[in-house]
Amino acid sequence: MRLLPFRVVLQPAVSYDAPTLEVEGRRFGPGDQVTGWNYITDATVRGRLTIDPAKVMEQSGLSPDDGMRRLLAVLRVDCPSTGRRYLWAKPVGPEQRSVDVTVEVPAGETAKDLEVRYELVLDGPDGPAGDNRAAYLKGSRLFVGDDLYRFRLEGDSALFPVEAVKFRGGEFPVGSAWLVKFQAEDLNAPFLGSVRLFVNRDHPASEALLGAESTLAQPIMIRDILLQMLTSVALETGEDAVDEFDEGSTGAALEELCATYLDVTLRGAVDLMRSDPGRVFALLQAGTDFLKEKK
Repeated sequence: MRLLPFRVVLQPAVSYDAPTLEVEGRRFGPGDQVTGWNYITDATVRGRLTIDPAKVMEQSGLSPDDGMRRLLAVLRVDCPSTGRRYLWAKPVGPEQRSVDVTVEVPAGETAKDLEVRYELVLDGPDGPAGDNRAAYLKGSRLFVGDDLYRFRLEGDSALFPVEAVKFRGGEFPVGSAWLVKFQAEDLNAPFLGSVRLFVNRDHPASEALLGAESTLAQPIMIRDILLQMLTSVALETGEDAVDEFDEGSTGAALEELCATYLDVTLRGAVDLMRSDPGRVFALLQAGTDFLKEKK
């Protein structure tokens, strides 16, 4: 147990509802199968926290005329895969014991899972230190919920983390449809930290590339991305770096992509890129249904 320099609050002085995740107008609870989400989809997490003012004052030692009016209900959302954190806070106290808190999670920054937890935090300005160990500094966390709520993101409609931006030149050439940034030096590094796909919002094909429905443009983009990644691996990694990978790593993701689109291992794809790259180009045309009309 961690000993804090100030008094904290325990349940049932604070209670809360299970949060919900909203995607494309549909709402999901923790444990539900989340459908309709992909890397270019915004999401919203909603929650509700309630306090018992008398119990909070008793446990925290906060004064009713100052400290209790500085309380904030916080909803914290973490994405372990990308290391991103989002939170929002609303005042809660004697006059308003229950508050609804909403956290907006932007597209292109999360993947796999979202973890949600409630907190009760002291807002500023810093007050004077008392003799009863009551919190007085801004940011003091008086309560952290025991329940960690997890939302499993589906992400079936996007293979790569995607961000839609306007290409203005430099590293983002004007007129290009997309740009891939890929780091192949360490294939055991997390995949979501090694690759990022940028789509040019000003390009005529941007809607087709970003849309949830399959289009003729998407197989072209997938083939281009895989060729760039395999070329980078063939040029930048040694012979011993393409065989065994940690779960969730860049190598594991490439292994799965090679099995899906080339029907070979990553080792086989890299060897073929080094000996006969033209054949890999042709095989990826077949594997991605290149230039085939969608029915």
